[in-house]
Amino acid sequence: MNTRTALSILRLVLGLVAGGYSLALIVTQLSGPTHHALLLLGVAELAAAILFLVPATMRVGGLALIAVFVLAALFHVLHGEYSIGFLAVYCAAALAVISGDGR
Repeated sequence: MNTRTALSILRLVLGLVAGGYSLALIVTQLSGPTHHALLLLGVAELAAAILFLVPATMRVGGLALIAVFVLAALFHVLHGEYSIGFLAVYCAAALAVISGDGR
């Protein structure tokens, strides 16, 4: 497998995982007590994931995903939740995809 194919698979997996988690967050926020900051973060993550999955907007979507992941990490830390390693991995994956695009 070449690097381009590997990065395409990584983009697809990260975009679908981020989109799926953001949809779950949005549904949770709409079906119970709503925390507007979390709802906004979920909507922003979903929009960024969609942009990331579209080749023409992949770079802006990747940068937006990184911003959302950093904000999510900050939100977790401010609420005493320090298990944010997965968000660091997501950031690294998005950075790898947008850096290795070759455009």
